[in-house]
Amino acid sequence: MIVTVTPSPSIDWTVNVNSFEFAAVNIVASKSREASGKGINVSVALHRNGVDTVAVFPAGQETGRFLVTELQAQDVRIASVESGHDVRTNITLLVPGHSGTKINETGTALPGHILDQILSTCRATLEQGLEAGRPVMMAICGSLPPGTPEHFHRNLIRLGRDLGVPTVVDASGEVLSAAISEQPDLIKPNVHELAHEAGRNIETLGDVMAAAQDLRGRGVGSVLASLGADGMMLVDGAGALHGQADGVNVVNTVGAGDAALAGFLAGLAAEGGRTACLRSALLYASSAVGHETTLFEVDPSIAGRISVDADFDTALRLTEPSVGPAPSATQSTNRTVAANI
Repeated sequence: MIVTVTPSPSIDWTVNVNSFEFAAVNIVASKSREASGKGINVSVALHRNGVDTVAVFPAGQETGRFLVTELQAQDVRIASVESGHDVRTNITLLVPGHSGTKINETGTALPGHILDQILSTCRATLEQGLEAGRPVMMAICGSLPPGTPEHFHRNLIRLGRDLGVPTVVDASGEVLSAAISEQPDLIKPNVHELAHEAGRNIETLGDVMAAAQDLRGRGVGSVLASLGADGMMLVDGAGALHGQADGVNVVNTVGAGDAALAGFLAGLAAEGGRTACLRSALLYASSAVGHETTLFEVDPSIAGRISVDADFDTALRLTEPSVGPAPSATQSTNRTVAANI
């Protein structure tokens, strides 16, 4: 059983227009509203593909009721916490010839007792799975509501460790940094998040591997890095694997990272090896980008176009390289001193 935790869920409102102009009236060609948020997206993808999952999240007011109703209509198992606050709305604008444009609300701050309820709900849900004798994993996904302490993810990782449940984190910024300090079993950064956390520029596949090894040196078990058009890389105790899918029809990349994580977790749930898990991640992600919304079905025809290799060209330059954070004044001084020794 895979338990996903989404502290800041959302309603995804996708708007499709035939063309778009600023300071003009633009006519909507089609639209949809879906229950969303990174962990919820993972649970929906897992459920649609027959993998046992439970989604934990806070929700309140009319928007929260919509979120719960939508998931119940899809028969996704949920453990929602009544927050008394609206769920944020994220807008995706789709214009032919352009990547999806996102306009995201920040969400509403949650009081401490609601955050405590989320933690206790996670514990109860994990314990139920363990008592039933099921293999259990926990995926902690996405941003935090405004004002939530950055150590919230750390508390969830500690909960997983206390119960003997593997923990996976898909987050960014200071939230990811805080989570890494608690040494989760797996993190799933994109190339920019990886560059930021490792404090280095990432321009080649070799740079991706080195940055991931840096994070493993800080206690992270495995790193599953999303590289956009350049595929994905898994770096764990057995080394590095690079995988890529060819000839994929890209309609909308929103939610592709969530789909990739769902695919990898589905591989783990099936007790697949590292190569099978990476192939599954690529299959889910490649299937997802062919749809206008985050709801998708796995396209088995893509499987034959996926390659996974441990002997990849480390000098291969990325389509979308990333620059790490600028060093602090202290770091710069230390490097200057070190260079002069």
